[in-house]
Amino acid sequence: MRATSKASEARTPRRLTAVAVAVGWSLAAAHGATAATEQTAPGAELVFEQSGPVDGVRPGDSVNVPFAVKNKGDAPATRVVLYLRGSQGLAYDKKYSNCVYEDAPAQDEGPAQVNAECDIEQTLEPGVVYEPAEPIGLDVLDRALYERLNVNILAGVGTFPEGTQHGGGADPVLRLVARTAPEAPGTVHGGALATDITAENTADFALTGSKVKGRAGRTVDAKVTFANMGPAWARNDVYGPIGVFDVGIPKGTTVTKVPEFCEPSGMTGAAAGAATYRCTTPYNYADEDSERAYVFGLRIDKVVANATGAVAFVKGDHHWGTLPFDRNRTNNTAEIVVNASDGGAGAGGASGGATGGTDGGSGSSGGTSGTGGTGSTGGAGTQLDELAETGSGDTLLVGGAAVALLAAGGAAVAVRRRTA
Repeated sequence: MRATSKASEARTPRRLTAVAVAVGWSLAAAHGATAATEQTAPGAELVFEQSGPVDGVRPGDSVNVPFAVKNKGDAPATRVVLYLRGSQGLAYDKKYSNCVYEDAPAQDEGPAQVNAECDIEQTLEPGVVYEPAEPIGLDVLDRALYERLNVNILAGVGTFPEGTQHGGGADPVLRLVARTAPEAPGTVHGGALATDITAENTADFALTGSKVKGRAGRTVDAKVTFANMGPAWARNDVYGPIGVFDVGIPKGTTVTKVPEFCEPSGMTGAAAGAATYRCTTPYNYADEDSERAYVFGLRIDKVVANATGAVAFVKGDHHWGTLPFDRNRTNNTAEIVVNASDGGAGAGGASGGATGGTDGGSGSSGGTSGTGGTGSTGGAGTQLDELAETGSGDTLLVGGAAVALLAAGGAAVAVRRRTA
């Protein structure tokens, strides 16, 4: 019962005050610049003890993520503000009264986040290591897979001008307490903390092809659809597409229109007539229950019965192999079939394909939804239906990955099973 109520609460957005509306995908960049300016000045210098990743959790678990921060400077740190940025497969176990919370939607090329800013009205003395009075508790949601909690801390920042009573939570105040145990030799410190949390979950990536018909000289639209059928959303561990697949062009046809995020395999540019095109997802993540259509214009130069082009996932630029989280491989391949001689040859994928195009002009392939452009299955997250705007960096993933390289040792992480 507690898990159900908290899951519902986690999906209820709370808006931040005017000071905090910038918290979102750009938080790392915005506050990172501030941190660099403030931390280089003489005085307080706040750094985190770096810890290792959290593995072995499952959707429905609650996990405690402790952290320790040290004032390495030569002056006390006053009016401390703690910034928490969690990935969208997580929810905060408690809502503290001196914190404000926001469910930040996807922005530019970045996925949604769950953010918090906490006003710590305490003085952190030089040379002292502080820990939260209780670890930060996180709920692992049904959509969780590759998750991350990023933590930053700054001193001398007034987050709530009128006092902590303007926080968004009902639980007691989040406080930091001095640790009595001495710091372990060789402890690695960093100005920010990133904790990766990997859930035991799956994401079903699927490809769907199409069947088209036409006379010689006609141009038809052949659609290939990529979909993440869930239950988890999935992000890449580097800033590159999470899904990569090859599309074979059927014999007797010439490509006249190339969809975005596709290019001739092993070549540059959009050379018509290439035998294979490599296509990718627009972003380095794919929400669950989302899909995107890739529509190729094919000119039929010569009618070849049952001309077929294979569609299949290939290994992308990441360290996990080819879709290790996808345990249903039956829909990882599909076909484009031109001028099928019978109605039996399906387009492959989870739901087969629909015959499209006509003998009398440019046609459409049918397929999962609509003709051309993009389609959506609805549900939570449909970012694959929209084109990415260029020029925006993945601050959380890139910055978090850099911090993760510093990880050494590991704080104890407690996992507790929630009961229904």
